[in-house]
Amino acid sequence: MTDIRPSFVHPGTDPNMPPDTPCGPPSAVDPELVALLVAAADALPDWAQSVVPQARLDADLALDETEFAVLDTLLRERFGADLGALRAGLDLDALAALTVGDLAELVRR
Repeated sequence: MTDIRPSFVHPGTDPNMPPDTPCGPPSAVDPELVALLVAAADALPDWAQSVVPQARLDADLALDETEFAVLDTLLRERFGADLGALRAGLDLDALAALTVGDLAELVRR
């Protein structure tokens, strides 16, 4: 079995990584993923500018549990990705660190 883990370590937070170590996927986010996040958050289009790979879903984008549920449904319908299963396997620190980049990895599988 392959160990697939989201990229929960942010630059400067892991004592074993230099602070300037890049983390996560490239700077661009798939426009379809951005559109799903905007729809799930019921946000204004300008909010999409904050949807960058390193943005944390909880702290930076302020998604609440209802929005996570909507996002889970949208991701399943569009990409066949199971956000609920991913979140269920995480501890509190990992949940708080879940990023847009991690979602991008989830939908690429």
